[in-house]
Amino acid sequence: MPRWFRITKTYCIGLFAVGLLLFFLQQLPYLVMPAIPMAANPLVEMVDKIAVLNLAEKVLGVSCVLLMLFLLRDDTTWFSLKMPREKLWFAAAVAALVVYYAGWVLYFTGTQTLPVLLGILVAMPPIYYSAIGLWRRNVPLAILGVVFLCVHMANVSVNLLGV
Repeated sequence: MPRWFRITKTYCIGLFAVGLLLFFLQQLPYLVMPAIPMAANPLVEMVDKIAVLNLAEKVLGVSCVLLMLFLLRDDTTWFSLKMPREKLWFAAAVAALVVYYAGWVLYFTGTQTLPVLLGILVAMPPIYYSAIGLWRRNVPLAILGVVFLCVHMANVSVNLLGV
């Protein structure tokens, strides 16, 4: 795993190449969406109502991906499931991705309810990134994922409900 330079005693900047695959897996539904005919597509048609909240959501989402890809602990390998906590948090990330895909199946087949939108499609990506952060012992990613979850839920709630 390439490590370019140290930024703290514990963390360095490098490349977690497996993270590219993890990011691709999270983005996959958006890549297949154009090929799936849908009567309605509220996620694409959604209008952002609060510009600052929308900007914060985008910055946090991109920051999660950047931290996952480039912030590395000095003591981690490219892929490890040796420790029980690694197995637990990797399983949590996989579970979040499976629930996310199930939500997309519901969405693509016309079940576009608020619980599906907010409880699955909006909530699962930040939970996925937090679980990856915990699996990799990337504390900044784990924390940022929780902040991203709150802002993402707030922004989409405001946009869908006008609250």
